[in-house]
Amino acid sequence: MARLIIILALVAGFIMLYKSLFGANPRLEDSADASEMVQDPNCGVYVPKNQAIARSVQGKEHFFCSEK
Repeated sequence: MARLIIILALVAGFIMLYKSLFGANPRLEDSADASEMVQDPNCGVYVPKNQAIARSVQGKEHFFCSEK
């Protein structure tokens, strides 16, 4: 039982050391705020603004998840 605890502590220590040396994954950090989310007024689904279909209706811009 003591061996298991020591092994788990060593593994946790190596993981923490690895993260401190190499940092977090930069792709994950960038993707969190890469695009603003907008809501489709028809179905209520949130989509990234850069992937949404934008249409102007009565002077107001609306964003849709699909053309249908």
